[in-house]
Amino acid sequence: MRDLIYNEDERQYLQMMQSNIERMANNSANCKTWLVTIVSGFLAIGCGVAALNGWILIGLLPVFLFWYLDVYYLSLERGMRNRQKDFLNKVLSVDEVYKKALYNFAPLPKSVLTQEEIAQGLVKTTGLWWTKSVSPFYPVIIIVVFLITAILNWSFICKWLCHNNTPIV
Repeated sequence: MRDLIYNEDERQYLQMMQSNIERMANNSANCKTWLVTIVSGFLAIGCGVAALNGWILIGLLPVFLFWYLDVYYLSLERGMRNRQKDFLNKVLSVDEVYKKALYNFAPLPKSVLTQEEIAQGLVKTTGLWWTKSVSPFYPVIIIVVFLITAILNWSFICKWLCHNNTPIV
């Protein structure tokens, strides 16, 4: 059994893993920043052009795209955290297992966790569409786009509802 003092290789590996984790977290935050910028642009165009008649809903496309990217980066971040915790658990184990774990930078995806893995600090990396860091943001953007589209096209919607038997061009 080894002592808890990390050698230089272990410290360097952990530092590189932490750097990867921070990069994935920054990418996730950048997804939200870029989405707000792009959707704001769509809404500004929608406010300036009166004859869009609902085409502003195209602004939902980047919402779903960035939602997917955000979840992807979040799952990579969690996988990297799992890899880091897995390495820390193996540092105290047999030399051969430790050597295989050192400088392994592949994310450690987990869809189902055993009690032992939970005790080791590993986290689930799938099904992240409704986590606290993702779910409040994207559905609110979708609702805002729908509301602004309805407000901007209220006369068109009223005409369509009142005259649903005749097509409106």
